[in-house]
This record gives sequence, C-alpha cells and structure tokens, in this order.
Amino acid sequence: MKKFLIVLILVCVAWIAKLSYDIFQFNQTQVAMQDTLQQLETHSANLNDQIVALQRQTPKPPESNASNVTTTGTGVQASTTTLQVDPMVLIRQQLDLVDFALQQQQYHFALEKLAQLNINIEQYALAPSLKQSLHQVMGKDQQLIQQTVQARTEQQQQIQQLLQQVDVVLTSEIKQAQMKPVSEGDRPFWQRWFELQPAKQPATQLMQRAIILKEVQLRLLVAREALSRGQYLEYQKDLAEIIQILSALPDAQAQKLRKQVEKIKGFNIIPMPVLNTRAMLGS
Repeated sequence: MKKFLIVLILVCVAWIAKLSYDIFQFNQTQVAMQDTLQQLETHSANLNDQIVALQRQTPKPPESNASNVTTTGTGVQASTTTLQVDPMVLIRQQLDLVDFALQQQQYHFALEKLAQLNINIEQYALAPSLKQSLHQVMGKDQQLIQQTVQARTEQQQQIQQLLQQVDVVLTSEIKQAQMKPVSEGDRPFWQRWFELQPAKQPATQLMQRAIILKEVQLRLLVAREALSRGQYLEYQKDLAEIIQILSALPDAQAQKLRKQVEKIKGFNIIPMPVLNTRAMLGS
C-alpha cells in the first residue's frame, strides 16, 4: 500500500510540474506578444509623424524669369507638383494596429489608439461630413470594446474568486496535515473507553487531498488563460476535467467547489469586437 501511495504521489507531482510548465509557457507567449505590439506601435507612430510632416510641406513656387516672357505678354508658367498623401491610408494603418491589439487581447491599448485616431481625424484633409461620420462610428467602436472588456473582466473576476476559495481550502488541508494527533496518554481514561472512530474512507483520496486540490488550482489557472485568449473549447475541456476530479472527493467542500466550477463552465462566448469603422471604409 505504501509503495502504491508513493507511486501515486510521484505521478501527481509530475502532473503538477507539467501544468506549472504550461502556465510558464503561456506567460512567456504573452510577454512576446506585448513586445511585438510595442514594436508595431513604435513603427506606426514613426510612420504617422512622417506622413503628417509630408502633408505640411508646401512646395516653393519657381522664380519668374523675364526671358521666359514672350512679346505678347503671356508667360509660360512652370508646373509644380504637390505631394499628396491619402489620409485614408493612414487611417487604415491605424485601424490595422487597433485590430492587432484586439487579436492580442490588448483592449486598453486598442481603446487608447482608437481614441487617438478619433482626435487626429480633424488634422486630415477630409470632407466635414466624412469626418462627422467617422467620429460617430469610432465612438460606437469604443463603446463596443468597453462592453467587451467589462464582460470579460466579470468572467475573470469570478474565476479569480473561485481560485481564492480553492487556495483557502488548500491552505486548511495543509495545516491539518501538519497537525500532530493527541497521544493516548494525554487523553482521559473515559475517552479511551468510549472512542468513536469514523468510517474509513479511501486512503488514496484522503491522503492526497492537498495534491488533488493543488492540481485543481493549477488547472483553473490554465483554464483562465485559455478563456482570456478566447479558446473556449480548451476552457470547457479544462473545467470538465476539474469537475471530474472534484467529483471523486466525497466531502461537502469539494462538492461545493464542483458546483461553482459547473457555474463558470456555463459562461457565454464573448466574441472579439469587429470594428465598424473598417467596414465603413470598405477595408
């Protein structure tokens, strides 16, 4: 029996180590995405400055030359070319950056860039009616992103509350495991005569409760990461495994946690916002 428990502990520890490594990989991927987003932001800002500078340039008119004037008094005017930059190109580039931020779940960054673009619209050579329409559509896009952020934040908060509850139960289990039982000599003789012992529960469940709850905690972290990336199939799969694990524990605390996991398993899918401004511009 002891050998079996040792093997079971080693398997549980190996599985927990694997889950910890998966969480570490998720964090590394998120850091890499943030670096890429920062580089795109810098490139877009530089491009924006260059285009605005080109728009502000005014070509100097050529000096008049008396030799070019004919006897009839009509002069030949030198042709000048003005560098024209289509403001729609710049707007689409900024929308590309906002779209990329939405795909990377960087909603606050997307809101910031969309608000900045909404302000910069006034600097572009566009018709007043088009500017007004762009302001209205961008305002609706901002509201849509804010609603998405609020809904996803509420889902993440519910998962965080469940993680805290699991942590409280896990801490309690660890403390109870460290408590030493009272020796026979310290108890009154009448307690030793009339001793009621609880029915023995499966040793593999009772002795490994802390490890099982730790696995539940790590799986919840993995599920939370999957939900934040919009991977609902992975999220549902992780929660189904957690429910199966908790169903094997007979105590009331585990069953209460199971019911809460079933509740967050029923989260509605919140799709990524689609920019109406891009649809309006036909891109």
